[in-house]
Amino acid sequence: MEPISRIDSKTNQLFFKGYNVADFSNSYDFETVLFLLVNGHWPSDLELAAITKKLVKLREFYNDDVDSLSDLAGSLDRIKDDNKLDIHDTLLTFVTLAPLVVANETNSYLNRFVKLPSNSNLGHAANFLWLTKGAIPTETDLRDFQTALILHMDDPDNPSLSKLQESLKKGKSISEVLLSALKAHTNPLHHGAGTEAMAMFQEIRVQSNARRYLAERLDSGGKIYGLGHRIYRGMDPRAIILREMLKRRAHGTNAEWLLQISDIVAQEGRSLLLEKKRIDAYPNVDLYNAAVYSTFGFPPELNTSFFALSRAAGWMAHVLEFHRFK
Repeated sequence: MEPISRIDSKTNQLFFKGYNVADFSNSYDFETVLFLLVNGHWPSDLELAAITKKLVKLREFYNDDVDSLSDLAGSLDRIKDDNKLDIHDTLLTFVTLAPLVVANETNSYLNRFVKLPSNSNLGHAANFLWLTKGAIPTETDLRDFQTALILHMDDPDNPSLSKLQESLKKGKSISEVLLSALKAHTNPLHHGAGTEAMAMFQEIRVQSNARRYLAERLDSGGKIYGLGHRIYRGMDPRAIILREMLKRRAHGTNAEWLLQISDIVAQEGRSLLLEKKRIDAYPNVDLYNAAVYSTFGFPPELNTSFFALSRAAGWMAHVLEFHRFK
C-alpha cells in the first residue's frame, strides 16, 4: 500500500499515495486531493460531490468567537461529543472550519471589519478567497490558490507530523493530537520559515547588498530561511512550481522585486553555505510560499496559518490511517 506521502530522493519528487504531486497540483481542486489522501484513490464523480457537499454542510459549526486554529483544535472534542460525530467527520470539521478561522484572522489583521457569510455555492478554496477578498475569485486566482494549497498538504518528514504521531501513540484525544501538531507547526525553523524568508527579503531590499547581508547573517549564527531540506537533494519540486507561479503573478506588478530578491537569495545563499559551512542547500518550499500568498494580498505574518490550511488535510489522513491500522 502506498504511503500518504513519500519523497523519492533519486528523482527529487514528492508523491501523494503514489502519484507525483508535480503532475496534478495545477489540475485538481482541494477536495479531490483531500479525498485521495484520506482514501488512497481518486474520487468518482459521486464521491467528489459527496465530500464537497459535506465540507459545505460542516461550515454550520463555525463560531466566529473562535480566534485561532488552536482554539478551533481545542474545541473539536466538544464539537464531536455535542454532534455525535465519528472521527472522520470530526477531522473533516477541522479541515472545513480552518479556512473560516484564518479568513477571520486575515480580515482582522488587515482591519477589515465587515464579515461576509460563507457562500454555499463555492468550494473550499473559492469560499476562502470570497471571505477574504469580498468577491468571487477569478479563474486564475482560484487555480493558483488551489495549487498552493495542494503543494503544502503533506510531506513524510516534518515536525508537526512527528508530534501528531507521538500524541496518537499516547492515546490522546483529537483535540490534543491536533494541538500538539499545531504547536510544532508554528516553529520558525519549520513551517514558520516562510514568514522569516519574507522578512529577509524586506531587509535585503532596504540594504541592497544581498551577499553581504546573507554573509553577516551566517557569521552571526543566523539562518538563511528557505534553503535546504532533510531529504531533497536538489531544488524542492514544490519550490519549482511556486517560483514559476510567483514569476507569472508578479510580472508587471509592484511585486516583481520579490522574484528578483528570492532568486538572489537562492544563488548567493547557496554559494555562501557551500563556502562557509560546506552545505549544498537548494531552495525549498518556504523560500516562495509567503511571497506567493502576498501576491493575493495576504500578509506574510500569517503564512504559518495559511500553511496549516493545507496541512490539515495531511493531519486528517494520518490520524485516520493510525486508527485504521492500530
